[in-house]
Amino acid sequence: MIAFPGTVLVVSHDRYFLNRVCTDVLAFEGDGKIHHSVGDYDYYLEKKQRATVAASRQSAAIVSTNKSAVLSRGTATKPAKPRKLSFKETRELEGMETQIHAVDAEIVRIEALFASPDFHRTHAPQTAQLNADLAAAKENLARLYARWEELEAIKAAAERPV
Repeated sequence: MIAFPGTVLVVSHDRYFLNRVCTDVLAFEGDGKIHHSVGDYDYYLEKKQRATVAASRQSAAIVSTNKSAVLSRGTATKPAKPRKLSFKETRELEGMETQIHAVDAEIVRIEALFASPDFHRTHAPQTAQLNADLAAAKENLARLYARWEELEAIKAAAERPV
C-alpha cells in the first residue's frame, strides 16, 4: 500500500483499520461541512477535541466574566455596555484566518514529511527538530484558535442589540 502512488477512498466504521491505512481524513461533520485533516483517524479526533476544549474554555471564561460583572454591579438597573474591539484587535482579527491557514499548512507539510515512505532515508537527522517544530506549530495553532474565538466573542457581544 505504501508504494501505491494514487488515492484510495475508504469508508469504514472500523477505527483500528482507519488508523492503520489512512494518511488523510475527510470527515463529514453535518450541515454540509466536510473537514480535511492530515493524519490518521485518532489524530483527527484529537484535533477536534482540542478545538472543542478551547471553545468551551473560552465560553466558560466569558460566562465567568459576565457573572462576576453582574455580581459586582449588585442591584444596578442598567447593564454595562459590552466593549468593542480596539483598532489593533480588529486588525488582528482580520489577519487571524490567514495566520491559521499558514500554521495549518506548516503542520500539513511536516506531517507529510513524516508520512513519506522514504522519510528515514532523507530526513533522519532532522527528526528531533521536525518533532519540535510540529509540536510548536500545533501549540501555536491552538493558541490562534483560542484567540480567534475570543476576538469573535467580543465582536459578537458588541454587535448584539442591548
